[in-house]
Amino acid sequence: MSHSDSMIRFDELSAGRSMGDLCSEEERELILLEKEFGTDVDNTFERLVASIEVDYHRALGAVLPVGLATRLHGYANEISKNDVANILTPSIPSWRNRLFHPASGWVAAAAVVLAAVMIFRDADNISPALAETKLRGDSHDLIEHQFSGLGDFKEAGGKVIWSDQFQQGYMTLSGIPANDPKQAQYQLWIVDPKRDEAPIDGGVFDIPAGGATVVIPISAKLSLTQPQAFVITLEQPGGVVKSKQQRPVALAKG
Repeated sequence: MSHSDSMIRFDELSAGRSMGDLCSEEERELILLEKEFGTDVDNTFERLVASIEVDYHRALGAVLPVGLATRLHGYANEISKNDVANILTPSIPSWRNRLFHPASGWVAAAAVVLAAVMIFRDADNISPALAETKLRGDSHDLIEHQFSGLGDFKEAGGKVIWSDQFQQGYMTLSGIPANDPKQAQYQLWIVDPKRDEAPIDGGVFDIPAGGATVVIPISAKLSLTQPQAFVITLEQPGGVVKSKQQRPVALAKG
């Protein structure tokens, strides 16, 4: 393998390490290339991604585990001491300068990593509380109603938000007793006369013990056009296809 080919391969493997997708054989290959070039892989981009994540979660008011937050904050503080131009043009041997040239695989890899961070922010694998905050910021047609307790659940309360634009919504609930999923589960019903005469199943969910406020994503079984009311009932485990409304819990409507 020529020197140029080795450098290209070094780029590829370095990017792979940053994204955490090297197999054991590739890791050994990268170690050999490190020895050949007499250097270690720079982790600047990993730290840059970490700093972006810190800023994002700070903006949303997220609480990270103490140990993780300490490490990420350290990375963010280190990054903040230098501007991006300095990060991309460090004082390093000439062959290493190539790795930080805008046309290099390293910079391309960094762009991929940063793009992955942005995609992650839009994905459904973030917590419901963060997703609710994001929906509030992104939606232009958001509706919001307050829940009132019904029947034996007078202490139930909270709010519901919904966006037809994104077909997405969340309930923030409090005062609802914890349930044993083996005995009964809560189920949401959505009244949307323009979509269906019968209430639409909005998903089955549980309330954990502890009395804390919880955020529950809505899982509507049909697309909604203009929901008018949201009703929570207590049903058998797994929910029902059609509720008899024998145990109503809470109601939210405009």
